[in-house]
Amino acid sequence: MEIQIPCLLRIKPNALYKLGKYLRKAGFEKVALFYGEGIHSLLGERVSISLDSSEIRVVHEETVSGNTVEQVLKSAWSLPRGTDALVAVGGGMAVDYAKYIAFVTQMPVISVPTAISNDGFASPMASLYVEGKRKSLKARIPYGVILDTDVISRSPERFSYSGIGDLVSKYSAVQDWKLAYHNKGEPVNDFAVMISLQSVENLVNYPVKSINDLDFLRLICGALVMSGVAMEVSGSSRPASGSEHLISHAYDALAKKPDMHGLQVGVATLAVTWLQEHPKRQLIMDVFEQTGFNTWMAAHPLDREDFIRAVETAPSVKEGYYTVLSDTEKRRTLIRDLETNSFWDRYLR
Repeated sequence: MEIQIPCLLRIKPNALYKLGKYLRKAGFEKVALFYGEGIHSLLGERVSISLDSSEIRVVHEETVSGNTVEQVLKSAWSLPRGTDALVAVGGGMAVDYAKYIAFVTQMPVISVPTAISNDGFASPMASLYVEGKRKSLKARIPYGVILDTDVISRSPERFSYSGIGDLVSKYSAVQDWKLAYHNKGEPVNDFAVMISLQSVENLVNYPVKSINDLDFLRLICGALVMSGVAMEVSGSSRPASGSEHLISHAYDALAKKPDMHGLQVGVATLAVTWLQEHPKRQLIMDVFEQTGFNTWMAAHPLDREDFIRAVETAPSVKEGYYTVLSDTEKRRTLIRDLETNSFWDRYLR
């Protein structure tokens, strides 16, 4: 199995100003540029100056306003001949859009996220709509990831809390993977497990857990990149996505007002690790308290009824994906706790 990992990685303040320099050094001269909605007005001038100064030619420019597979394929086949690389600047939709084009066309893609709400900007997966339903599809892992921590620090704080929620979920995801091995014989890639757990351990062991600290943001950025690499190494989403992600996907489909993916995943991770009797659960709670995740969720709780319904339907989200929630009795035990335990009042209303 061929494994690809990002060859170009920059995580530093003002990295966006050097985007053209990084592309030129990597041998790219003609690029297709994909912006997330609203990003061109915020950062377009900065990107243009950087590309022009390094004589990088933009042969195609597009603002991504939707993410159906039909839209992606239409863009893929309209790219000019001789395009060297794809560059995605913005949030998850723009990055997923470009990653799937890269997969279809076998072109390198450079991911330039403007927020760190989850590990998708560095993963080999893309979330797209197929026949009206959101699907997680195989995509091309970015050749390069450029993270301007100054830009990241200016994003709304809920994005950073979402990234933290997504990152701690690696504990429960790995536990579910091992559970699938013991119950279904599903192979576990030990190296992918090590990378995934190391990504979250970097967060847990960092002494100053403030999203206002640029060094802490830099660490989260790097940890989320490692999570993406773990998925590439394993050839699946298993090291980064377990029952907590299934709950979040189900909540997206059922809730009257879904929230950010990583915030939902963070709350679901607390629920799942309780059910797993995970030895790291207290550590996760400490991280949530220290970073301000708990304070944010207390002010912006999820809907309890919708969350409970999501737990019930989570096993049906991904067929053949064995997790702790595949056990009907365990799932009912969790639902009873969500209904009666005042612990959840901070997260669910």
